[in-house]
Amino acid sequence: MTEARVCVGCGAVLQSEDERMPGYVPESHRDREDVLCRRCFRIRHYGEFAPVVVDEATYQRQVGAIFDRPGLVLYVVDVFDLAGSLIPSARRFVASSDVVVVVNKVDLLPADVEYEALADWIRDEVRASGVEPVDVAFVSAEKRRGVPRLADRVAREVHRPVYVIGMANVGKSTLLNAMIEQLSERKQPFTVSRRPGTTLAMSSVHIQGPYGEVELVDTPGLMYTSRVIERLCGDCLKWVVPRTRLRPRVYQLNPGQALFLGGFVRLETIGGERQSVVLYVANDLPVHRTKRERADAFFAEHRFDLLKVPCEACADAFNDTRTWLLASPPRRDADFSLGKRGADIVLPGLGWVAWTGRRTLARIEAPAWLKLSSRPRLVGVLAHRRPPSHGGDER
Repeated sequence: MTEARVCVGCGAVLQSEDERMPGYVPESHRDREDVLCRRCFRIRHYGEFAPVVVDEATYQRQVGAIFDRPGLVLYVVDVFDLAGSLIPSARRFVASSDVVVVVNKVDLLPADVEYEALADWIRDEVRASGVEPVDVAFVSAEKRRGVPRLADRVAREVHRPVYVIGMANVGKSTLLNAMIEQLSERKQPFTVSRRPGTTLAMSSVHIQGPYGEVELVDTPGLMYTSRVIERLCGDCLKWVVPRTRLRPRVYQLNPGQALFLGGFVRLETIGGERQSVVLYVANDLPVHRTKRERADAFFAEHRFDLLKVPCEACADAFNDTRTWLLASPPRRDADFSLGKRGADIVLPGLGWVAWTGRRTLARIEAPAWLKLSSRPRLVGVLAHRRPPSHGGDER
């Protein structure tokens, strides 16, 4: 039986029968070397993308093969959305392999982030999901930062495959392309897109590196609706997904004030002292401050103009909200208790908010499905490293 040929970009089986289905390529192109399906060709050359969701059963069947053929697994996560980057079932198929957690998009982080603290937090989160990493590597696949060192490590894996796994849109294919360029003259064998869901199936290439031949395997991305990125249209994503290094935005909040992060999150200070709250969110995300007693009216009036996102078409996915209580000093009924050094409150897919350890009582309202968490501050105490203050008109 003739082995089915696959698209070198997304891994879909090539076919010439139905233009609407994955893997379509004109019959006249099927015998070419390194064939791209029409979908991948249009993504690469025209930036056009048709979203495709890989269902969990298919994902388990394809990626589960790693367990039977172990190797080095590069577990790519998005530094901006770690909670949304963790694959719930990863422990089932990586248990027999060595796992390196590759933290991508670090070029977006503030310059003074404490990487040791970040690495410790990431290890703890990955271990809590059932995966024991042997190392944590920081890279920017797009900017090629950290790629040479990682590529050299991969180049030494001549006796076992190297898999790249991760949720959709964490930068798996971009990382592979960067490493391949580092190790050989072959350019862009995988399809890359700014939207989730690009790689449809397992797709591998063999590279002749400095220590011998290496097999690199790209895997499909799994999409879950509990991620912000998968509930927004393309226009909304432009406001939420950071494209440049985050600029810390500092707000001085008195008790009785509210701060809106777009139409996604509302922070309200109920009591305590005046607070310096630092926002690490996309530079384009609108942020507005108002008095707490006017917050409901402000939201109702300005949800789709001043706050901009989510737009009316996307808003329904964010209507079901819940409230988290934040307190310093700690109290039993608080969801998040702050120590003397304060803490980061992580908003998966949106960024994080740094709070000081000053006496405070605050509430955070956000979509109920968003998995908020806390961690030690990744950027030093404000008294030692104070970013420029961001004013912002109170409305």
